[in-house]
Amino acid sequence: MSSNFIKKIFPPKDIIGVDIGNYAVKIICFTEVKKVLKLKDWGYIPLAIKPDTTPEEKKAIISDEIRNYLKKKNIQAKHAAASISGNAVIVRYVKLPKLSRKELDLTINVEAEPFIPFDIKDVNLTYSILNESSEDGDPKIETVLVAAKRDAVQDKIDIISDAGLDPLIIDVDSFALETLYDRAAPREDNSSVLMLNIGQKVTNLSIVSSGVTRVVRDIFIAGATFDKAIAKAMKIDPAAADNLKKDRSVMVSDEDKEAAIESFDRDAIIVSKAAAGVLKDLYTEVSRSIDFYLSQGVDHSISRIILSGGMSNLGNINKFLSAEFKVPVEIVNPLSFLEEVPKNIPNDVLPALAVAAGLALRKMKDWEE
Repeated sequence: MSSNFIKKIFPPKDIIGVDIGNYAVKIICFTEVKKVLKLKDWGYIPLAIKPDTTPEEKKAIISDEIRNYLKKKNIQAKHAAASISGNAVIVRYVKLPKLSRKELDLTINVEAEPFIPFDIKDVNLTYSILNESSEDGDPKIETVLVAAKRDAVQDKIDIISDAGLDPLIIDVDSFALETLYDRAAPREDNSSVLMLNIGQKVTNLSIVSSGVTRVVRDIFIAGATFDKAIAKAMKIDPAAADNLKKDRSVMVSDEDKEAAIESFDRDAIIVSKAAAGVLKDLYTEVSRSIDFYLSQGVDHSISRIILSGGMSNLGNINKFLSAEFKVPVEIVNPLSFLEEVPKNIPNDVLPALAVAAGLALRKMKDWEE
């Protein structure tokens, strides 16, 4: 989907990662100094876009925000990587007849069409070969197919271009997180790790096994779902619920619950109960993906879960999910691999920078048509 841009120039040293979310735009730019990676700059730009704003007006507002930020910070890098997720993109892991790359390039649309629930004419299609295998004696190649709706890709290209940047790469959120994971949370051999990036409208799920992504899925239980549940329980509007959840936790221990009862902290009890209900729903959906992964005859189950995204800041979310899944759950620091970790980034912002950091780490090596 990005090869038209990738083939234009040689790899630049600095790529700005621009994660355009529904809640905020997150920006990360790394630079290399004497072979040491350093954070050149970062940005977290909340978006206050009214519900009745047209799609074109929304794109213009986001472009202006990015352009003004770059000007304010005097960032000179011109190449950007952005990403898409949700209903606009489909990722499928499929076995295809063994073909040479040249043959597959010529026939990929025909081979992929049965697996893609969109009109093949309306998508940008790309693929990557994972390995070779055999099925009933017939040689096969295991591939990952990525189909992204052309209009969704074009929207991201328009926003980046209108902000004065060259949209070099349009990635997928989950693959950007995999790029980050390779740096920020080095894998153990023969382990399977589940990554959950919980944003405002969508949760990106990836299962990485022995360094290879095996499951990619977007779940529409995310920050907005928590807001609605809390708003309904508290009888307030979702915006007020969004602010309320930032100062509250989901209660896990009996001590927490008893303390809230003894202090008559009604809000804390209601928010915790509402949030726990949403997390139970998220657990159910994630468990389905784990079951699907295990059904493929893999040798090992999930060894740990890594959380990122703005909802990672919900108090005790890692403890709650760890108790549900019975595995360690950690919140990623997307800049932990730097020798000098900046001290000016608020702790509640860090997890939300994960996709942007993964995009900023990208070089032109992966995507081919």
